[in-house]
Amino acid sequence: MQVKMTQAEFEAVTARLKSSQGIELTGPEGTIEKMGVKASYAFDGEALTIQVLEKPFIVSKEYVEDTLKEWLG
Repeated sequence: MQVKMTQAEFEAVTARLKSSQGIELTGPEGTIEKMGVKASYAFDGEALTIQVLEKPFIVSKEYVEDTLKEWLG
């Protein structure tokens, strides 16, 4: 999934994810994990791209992506 955003929006999302979800983006690219879900992320200055790498089998990819979109604001 890809979400268009500016550098300022990426910085705001980074702070919000850390404070509200305990998820820390450690730079413009990396991996995140929470509740059995593992995803890679990359920010290129114009968009944040997130790819779900692992998830519990009882949870759909769509549910994970919808939850991430909510967290991103």
